[in-house]
Amino acid sequence: MSFVSPEFALVCLLFFPVYWALADQWRWQRGLLIVSAYALYASWVPFFAVVLLAYSTVVWALGRWMQLARPSHRPLVLGLWLAVSFLVALKYYEFVRESFQALLEGTGFQSLLPVLDVVAPVGVSFFTFQAITYLVSVGRQSLPARSLADVLLFLSFWPTLFAGPILRAEHFFAQVDAAQVGRPIQGWRALYLIALGLVQKVVLASWLAAQVVDPAYRFPEQHTSASLLAAMLGYSLQIFLDFAGYTSIVTGLALLLGYTLPVNFRQPYLARNLSDFWTRWHVSLSSFIRDYIYIPLGGNRRGWARTQWNVLAGMFISGLWHGANWTFVVWGLMHGLGVVALNLASRLGMKPWPRLAAQVVTFSFVTLAWVFFRADSLAHAGQMLQGLLIPPQQAVLARSGQPAPWLPLILLTGAVLGLSAWAQALEAWCTGLLQRMGRWAACLVLSAVLFAVLYWGPEGVPGFIYYRF
Repeated sequence: MSFVSPEFALVCLLFFPVYWALADQWRWQRGLLIVSAYALYASWVPFFAVVLLAYSTVVWALGRWMQLARPSHRPLVLGLWLAVSFLVALKYYEFVRESFQALLEGTGFQSLLPVLDVVAPVGVSFFTFQAITYLVSVGRQSLPARSLADVLLFLSFWPTLFAGPILRAEHFFAQVDAAQVGRPIQGWRALYLIALGLVQKVVLASWLAAQVVDPAYRFPEQHTSASLLAAMLGYSLQIFLDFAGYTSIVTGLALLLGYTLPVNFRQPYLARNLSDFWTRWHVSLSSFIRDYIYIPLGGNRRGWARTQWNVLAGMFISGLWHGANWTFVVWGLMHGLGVVALNLASRLGMKPWPRLAAQVVTFSFVTLAWVFFRADSLAHAGQMLQGLLIPPQQAVLARSGQPAPWLPLILLTGAVLGLSAWAQALEAWCTGLLQRMGRWAACLVLSAVLFAVLYWGPEGVPGFIYYRF
């Protein structure tokens, strides 16, 4: 069940009054939250809920073992090995098998690895990383081992279960232990974020996908260089509006549950360089890579050259985390090499570029890298880039015979970048306006926004890009 489906909206209308009514009975409210999460997860594939339950139980048992076995680190090592092995086996086995087979084909040997028909549970990358934060926190004694119910709640917390943001165990359980948990907080801001997310995802991202991006990526040989360039620019906007819209929706839902989520976006397309970009884009993932991979590898403590290798390793893992495909590896390494080049320029004493020029260059590089993120294969990405430089002879303006919608695309690009600079001020103003309008007038405004979303949105329920990861 998608967060933008009518069925989910109806369930919320029934769920939240009951949930808030149990605010003074924490155990019952926590039980309702856990049961609702597993029911929502099972609505995709019932067996996924069984896998999540078994996985969470193992994580809980490892946490208890760590606390009893201190100061031994063996339970922590075992727990991290199991968590990583679980993710690799479900998500990357077939990728490794096919890559190994392709490598052996030139030597005349055949791989003995069997073909396994395994479907990874939705959101496995997200709840695996959350489990790692819990195991490490307990192993470092910065967090005591929690009860089974608490661990079940943490790993199945439904606003973040499917596509993040990645929760940190210490941050989450600090809220669980707080007195105000279970009651809605910042209610008008929550409703504003949900409305904003619906507009971003259902209207804008869906329009970009249908009208600009998907036709060109589906048949790049039938499009001119201008249409392919429009598709590349359109995808930069689409993935931002899609994922930022999702984050806004789930942040608002979490506030209605009484929880705050970590900030996941800080106006990423206003970044002045790639290092700055990764402090703004998918912040919960980039900070996880920094704290749990880059710093344990040595960070910047072992000399300049080793630091660059650590940067490349972190970005390689970040790329591979997104999917079992060489396109994601190339995408991650492009960003890693870009950061290394930036560090080298700084080491050689090169001065930073003027702000606007730096932002344009950074956005252009990120847009180019997104081609590999969006493409189905390296060959597909190469076809897009080749068509950008050398248009196919049979290229047409578009499949329908109409030119790419450059004017709406340019206006939307300007609006996204312009509003990004004022995002915090706009959020504060809109939230304050809703609060000053009063309950009934604000409800009318929000209802009008919902009607606009339904009117201009696509038929059916659009899927979120990050549900794949």
